[in-house]
Amino acid sequence: MRLKPPVIATTLAVLASGAFAAVAHAAPPSGVSAIALGGKVRLSWQPADGATDYRVYRGTSAGSITMPLAHPRTLRRSSPTTSFTDATARNGTTYFYVVRAVVAGVESVNSLPVQARPVAPSCTSGNPVVMENCFPGKRGWGVRSGAQVRAGGIEGYATAQSINKGQSVDLKVNSSDSTTFNIEIYRTGYYGGKGARLMSTMRDVPGTAQTGCTTDDATGLYECSAWKVSATVSTSSSWPSGMYVLRIVRNDNGNDNLILLAVRNDARRPDVLYGSSFTTFEAYNNYGGRSLYEFNSCCGNNVTGSWRAAKVSFDRPFNQTLDGNHDWFVKDEIATVSWLEREGYDVGYASNTDLEQRPGLVRNARAYMSPAHDEYWSAGMRDALTQARDAGVNVFFTGSNELYWKIRFEPSPTGVPAREQVSYKSTQSGGADPSGIPTGTWRDPAGINQPENSLSGQMYVGDRNFAGFPLVVSATQGADRVWRNTGLDRQAPGTSTKIGSNLVGWEWDARVANGAEPAGTTTLAASPVTGDLIQNFGQDVTPGSTVSTMVKYKAASGATVVTTGTNWWNRGLARNPSNEGEPDLRIQQATTNILADMGALPATPARSIHVRRRVPRSRAR
Repeated sequence: MRLKPPVIATTLAVLASGAFAAVAHAAPPSGVSAIALGGKVRLSWQPADGATDYRVYRGTSAGSITMPLAHPRTLRRSSPTTSFTDATARNGTTYFYVVRAVVAGVESVNSLPVQARPVAPSCTSGNPVVMENCFPGKRGWGVRSGAQVRAGGIEGYATAQSINKGQSVDLKVNSSDSTTFNIEIYRTGYYGGKGARLMSTMRDVPGTAQTGCTTDDATGLYECSAWKVSATVSTSSSWPSGMYVLRIVRNDNGNDNLILLAVRNDARRPDVLYGSSFTTFEAYNNYGGRSLYEFNSCCGNNVTGSWRAAKVSFDRPFNQTLDGNHDWFVKDEIATVSWLEREGYDVGYASNTDLEQRPGLVRNARAYMSPAHDEYWSAGMRDALTQARDAGVNVFFTGSNELYWKIRFEPSPTGVPAREQVSYKSTQSGGADPSGIPTGTWRDPAGINQPENSLSGQMYVGDRNFAGFPLVVSATQGADRVWRNTGLDRQAPGTSTKIGSNLVGWEWDARVANGAEPAGTTTLAASPVTGDLIQNFGQDVTPGSTVSTMVKYKAASGATVVTTGTNWWNRGLARNPSNEGEPDLRIQQATTNILADMGALPATPARSIHVRRRVPRSRAR
């Protein structure tokens, strides 16, 4: 934009005199964030107290941020806007930005800098996922030099599991000292096989040694809501829905960690809504010494009659980023996300806890996709999905052990809803949940007594940790339209085919004759497995062998429900960043077929994938 001559003269005089540093002591805007786009950079920030205007400065290095991009009047509305688009940015150039608040006509000091590099996309049309994946990706977005804080590491969490685009979220980060750190903001996807795109970097955030975590010895709850806010990520309408990993990196030694966040687009109706299983991540998270499991908890028995906690908090870092536990987004879910985006599906993203907090969100989609290990469900979550199915929304359970443990939510000590996850697991041991709301297994007749197969078509029956088995499809099962164009639909009568060697694992489902199975449920695969079999509605296990199944049924509403019955179906789609997986064209084609029958078609399918015409939304719903 063109500045008026008096403004230019004033700016040059300030620069020439060396008086660029602000003369006001007012606080600058916080949360200055950016997203790099094609030929432009979009900035957003939080309002500053008393500000009537804002001014944006740009440079091509952290030490040369001197170019004024906007006169205060250009940002003024009825109230000062908190966003700005730099449309003069050149693709391939890295820019550094700061924002100043104008208070009583005088500029504040600089905000913390944010860095972004616009790049031209390789396409100009398509659905949001296609358009986003036309930007180049960047490797190295995972943990590279992770370490415990006591060893010079860094850790943190977001104060919400998900936010709508245009909203902001606070980050609370612990680094044990005052070293500064950067926040690299990545959106995960395909991006030419690199797995994520670097949107921007928030630079030189002051570190701190956080204090104030508390432990409830009775329930095992460990929570850190009293930590101070370290930074705020401010999104804008330009941010695409997606699963974001925020890589926090110390500037002194390079030690790093990840914070997970889902960004929604509540105003849009995608073909597929993917609900990342934050409840399962939190159940296995043992930060502070306790999870909802004995195997990675410590410190003596509590009300559960064991070392495991009855309550866990989202107000603490995820320990899976450093301990390698496979119940984590980067291990269990990212292969599915990468494949969906490679194929160009119109996908929207959310946390599965949004089913509880925003139950109407799922009805915006043709299909809801549950991820690989979606084990922990509240009554509100299950009711929302059941009601969506009964309204015609299709459901694709891509994993196993879904809907197993019943949970409920409580607010944090500061009153934030759904920040504590409660499951006394009374079916296993200990007493009943004192709230009077059962939190054992969903199938427990002494508790809630709502077997999970009434929604998913089958139930979790066992597991064998770190081991897998082939997926077995008989000629009869292969005749189902799910397997069209896979070759499994052309098997000789009486024969069967094994797919892969480890696609059924580490947990598996099977059909159960308990009277709750939906009418018309059909078996799509039946795979022999050996391991620990669930006994007494989830109270214990015993070694044995059984047959794991994959099923589908059609609800009275016309909605189709498919459940794969294995946590490792996603390994047949793509490899995860640990190179785990055995991609198989038959699994990819079957997934395409399932989604097509649910009304979702890929916009950029691989050449080897057969795609039929789109089902009209009115029929798909």
